Amino acid sequence: MIMEFTFYPYVEKNIEKVEERWGVFKLADRSKKVVFIGRGNIRKHLFNHLPDGKAPAEDAVFFSIEYFDTKEEAMEAWIEQVEAYQSKFHSLPLYNR
Repeated sequence: MIMEFTFYPYVEKNIEKVEERWGVFKLADRSKKVVFIGRGNIRKHLFNHLPDGKAPAEDAVFFSIEYFDTKEEAMEAWIEQVEAYQSKFHSLPLYNR
């Protein structure tokens, strides 16, 4: 597993550098508050949430990624991260609702 916790500007040229691997990603607003926690083929899903994508996350300005070797590992990590967010903030991120 490779972890990246740095937030990068959520723009197409940065997404093009992301590997097509299973993982978990977070989208954050201008203040770096997480607005979505997603999982799957990271690169594909990041493109889907751009303003002109299939499921736009309009408040997203930054993203972070965490790679995993398998789909199962990514799903487990995603569940853990969503539950941790919900426990801390007593709600889900804006676009996970």
